[in-house]
Amino acid sequence: MTTLWATPVREYASETLVSVRPDTSLSEVHARLLEHDFSAVPVVDEHGALVGILSTTDLLREARLEIAAPGDVVRITPPPRLARDLMRRNVVTVDHDAPLGHAAGDMMKHHIHRVVVTRDGKPVGILSTRDAMRAILRERIESPLERIMTVPVETIDEGDTIRAAIERLDDANVRGLVVVDGSWPVGVFTHTEAIQARALPPVFLDSPVERVMSYETICLDIKTPLYRVAGHAIQMRVRRILAVHDREFRGIVSGFDLVRVMTL
Repeated sequence: MTTLWATPVREYASETLVSVRPDTSLSEVHARLLEHDFSAVPVVDEHGALVGILSTTDLLREARLEIAAPGDVVRITPPPRLARDLMRRNVVTVDHDAPLGHAAGDMMKHHIHRVVVTRDGKPVGILSTRDAMRAILRERIESPLERIMTVPVETIDEGDTIRAAIERLDDANVRGLVVVDGSWPVGVFTHTEAIQARALPPVFLDSPVERVMSYETICLDIKTPLYRVAGHAIQMRVRRILAVHDREFRGIVSGFDLVRVMTL
């Protein structure tokens, strides 16, 4: 790690810890994630001690139903109802005085999009990839977007069904799909949209995925410097930047990809 990323985590981490209790219902957890536009939330006990973390990935895994053809037998298992039933107990933490580059390394090592920030062993905030991107912007990192973009990318045609999109998320084991119209990206279908789609009447699952996809995307040329990519992502509050060139979709960059710059 270079001295460029030696700034203490506390300078970029959120100052307020948004958390839930182990007995919080899953529906309330989901509402809390949507309210704050988070992808995960720490679980703390009555003493404020960190006992777990719960993400949209965990909620999607719970919400996922077996998609069966007419006449098939579907086994239904009563779902867990509380945060404690789904939370992961092995939580990656970082001290608020640790260098930012150290936190970035932990995100890369564990392939996660946030770490819980602690002070004297107790959780006091979150450092997410979105928070860390502010360092990319401040340091005006000039490397082009194409240097870190992910290729190939899982895509789905805008006319394919919601049911097919949910199945693709499951089969590909990815956090989201890029919805394309021909060779041009028009939106994304992520775990958030999949969870919401599960609450719809089954017949609606055969509607085009465009009906429920997220339009919260930004398309930038592959030559765009990373500090501008980070600036757009922060200002527009998007988690994914779609990389394009010559009117064609070329790749995708997430906050996770941008944070990786701190470890190169």
